[in-house]
Amino acid sequence: MKKSCLMTFVAVGILCFTALVYAAIPRVINYQGKFTDKDDNPLSGNYLVTFRFYDVASMGESIWEEGHILTLKNGVFNALLGSIKPLEIDFNKDLWLGIEIASDGEMSPRIKLASSAYAFNAQTIDMLESSQLLRNDVDSVMTGSLTLKRDLILKGDKSASSKIVLTDGMGREYYLWMDNTGNLRIKQDRPLSDKDGSVVILEKSGRLPTYLKVNIALILSVVSVMMLLASRYTKKK
Repeated sequence: MKKSCLMTFVAVGILCFTALVYAAIPRVINYQGKFTDKDDNPLSGNYLVTFRFYDVASMGESIWEEGHILTLKNGVFNALLGSIKPLEIDFNKDLWLGIEIASDGEMSPRIKLASSAYAFNAQTIDMLESSQLLRNDVDSVMTGSLTLKRDLILKGDKSASSKIVLTDGMGREYYLWMDNTGNLRIKQDRPLSDKDGSVVILEKSGRLPTYLKVNIALILSVVSVMMLLASRYTKKK
C-alpha cells in the first residue's frame, strides 16, 4: 500500500455504534477528517474518496467498500459511511479503515476503529448485557427466570402450530401445543405432525365434559329414587 503524494490527517472519527443497535436509526458511521498534500497543504475541490473496512491491520481483502464524491474545503471532509452501501458488517471484532483518494492508492497505515463512550453504554440496557435480551427475528437463548405480568401470546401459521418446549432435569424435551382442531396436545420429543402426541384437554363447543355428564346422571338418578320413595310413602298414608 503506498502513501504517495497525498497525506491525511484524521481530525474526527465518530463511530455511531448506537445506530447499529436500534433498527429505526440509520446504520451509518459519521466520519470526518482532513486531507493534505505531501507539503501539508490542505486540499480543495471535488475528489473521489474510497473507504474500505478490513478485519486485519494489513494485507488481506476488504470486507466492505464504498466510494464518495467529496467536496473538500480547506482539506476538511465529512462522509456518512453506509449511506450508499449497507454496513452489513460484524462490529463485534477489531476492524480497520482504509482510505484512498482519487486513484493515488490506499493510504498506510490503516486506521483502527475505536468506539465512542456512548457505544460502550449501548452494549447494555438497564445494566443488562445484550446476551440477556430476547429477539423476535432470530433464535434467542436467555438464562434465568422470566416473569410476565400480562398474557404470553404464541401464534402459529399455516405451516405449523406454535409450541412450548419444556425440559426436565434429565434433559428430556416435552412439546405442548394446540392443534388445528382445538385440542391441547403434549408429546415427549419433537412431534412429527400437528396430530402427533396425546390430547390433554378436549374442548368441544356446546358439549359437556364426560365427567360432568356422569355426575349429573348420578344426581338425577338419586333425585328420581327419592321422588319414587316419597310417592309410595304418600300413598301408604
